[in-house]
Amino acid sequence: MAISEMEEYLIELDRLGMKPGLVRVKKLLAALGNPEKRLKTIHVVGTNGKSSTARMIAAILGSQGLKAGAYLSPHLVSFTERFLIDGKEITPARFEKLMLEVRAKAEEVNKRSRSSGPLTQFEVLTAAAYLYFHQQKVNVAVIEAGLGGRYDATNVIESKVQVLTNVELEHTDLLGKTVAAIVKEKTAVIPPKGKVVLGAMSEEALSEALKACRRLNVKPMVFDEDFSLLRGKGERFDVWTPKGQYLDLSLTLLGQHQRTNCSVAVAAAELFMRKALDEKKLRRALPRISIPARMEIISEKPLVILDGAHNPSGIAQLLSSLESISAGRRVIGVVSILKDKDAAAMLEQVLDFCDILFITENSNPRCSPAQELAKLPVVTSSSVQTFVARESQSALESAFKLASIRDVILVTGSLYLLADIKKRKA
Repeated sequence: MAISEMEEYLIELDRLGMKPGLVRVKKLLAALGNPEKRLKTIHVVGTNGKSSTARMIAAILGSQGLKAGAYLSPHLVSFTERFLIDGKEITPARFEKLMLEVRAKAEEVNKRSRSSGPLTQFEVLTAAAYLYFHQQKVNVAVIEAGLGGRYDATNVIESKVQVLTNVELEHTDLLGKTVAAIVKEKTAVIPPKGKVVLGAMSEEALSEALKACRRLNVKPMVFDEDFSLLRGKGERFDVWTPKGQYLDLSLTLLGQHQRTNCSVAVAAAELFMRKALDEKKLRRALPRISIPARMEIISEKPLVILDGAHNPSGIAQLLSSLESISAGRRVIGVVSILKDKDAAAMLEQVLDFCDILFITENSNPRCSPAQELAKLPVVTSSSVQTFVARESQSALESAFKLASIRDVILVTGSLYLLADIKKRKA
């Protein structure tokens, strides 16, 4: 079976949509021999920064001599992007072999367990990740949650460390209508007496997270209380933790929020290892970390930046990070947003930042129609010149035609938009 056939199988599964619950994935994992029970894991949940933080934790632990895996989602171009060991994607040949094994068991489970419904794409991929990491004998697997926590398909592990990056309103139809409700869902991955790292978040989210930890008899490591991020000269920064002082660190990644994510990752890695990290090895490893679609530059003249910010707080972080880069330059935005996001709040910020805006669409079935977004009061009342181009490639090409070599083109609003663009370039 060619990799294209396997991708078709997974794409077909995606049409089932998102169905939170653990029954189906537990049945599949049991059929595979429960590989997740033989893994040491770190579970990363939250609203923003999960993928970046998970990648950083794995890279940091790899620098300390461990064989570290990372399971990420979603991918941009290929499903293989979701399975990393020591920073390297699974090869297409190994992915094909892995998925053949998982698909066979998945089809058996679907035949036997019709009452619980068929397995979803995310459940099949999650089970495949646990099997892959077990087969490859990793020392630790860093697992990024999908939608939430409690009923997320990843939540079948007894993780050694749990990381909550932050919490904002998202997927309110599935996770709850308030920040408190969403925190409750995400902190459900924490076992009694767990080892928890809480990232930079709002006072409301932090208060609820601390309540959850107290109920579980957990003393978490809290950003800006138990560990700190300090700015150094230029782009340099320091991270202070209970066990170590890591000075003069640097990242090639753009954005202050990535330094925050890095401090969370350092705290999580230290908590997993139960000792201070080797500072020299850490300092060498951090600049090598690259994260696609996070303030990723794909052109210099004009400057084209891709970023997967997909909610109001993510957009705010992105635009704050771009202020110095865009100063004195015209900014042309290309934006697509999913239906379950707060489009008005996102567009309001983008319109304040951009001089010209193209509203477009992406290939995800949950994408908001561009024409509907263009009719929102926040758009119709804005003085920013706005265009509607349903096809994302057409929107990007139009932005290029309008741009001078000094301009900035910002493509954001959804990872699926970025995926569509990258697939065209691949």
